Amino acid sequence: MTGAYSLDEMVDLLALNRPIEGAGNLTMTGKVATLPLREAVTLVVEEWSDDKFRQLSAVIVRHSGPPIRSLEEIMDLYAQAEAAPAS
Repeated sequence: MTGAYSLDEMVDLLALNRPIEGAGNLTMTGKVATLPLREAVTLVVEEWSDDKFRQLSAVIVRHSGPPIRSLEEIMDLYAQAEAAPAS
């Protein structure tokens, strides 16, 4: 992780849609939701736990800095969110 994050910052959660057979390598990124960072990392880790493709394709777009693209970084933020009280 490269810096401190505000777990209450509003972010956009994006994910790749699964490739469609017969469409070549065409994949589309879809916006899933706009929500606080705390909720975005919880959604990726808990709700998508049965879909590794979706977890690995998750991108969290922050308006205050670079996007979060790594599942490892999302997992680290999830651990922070679990340890920190909600504000």
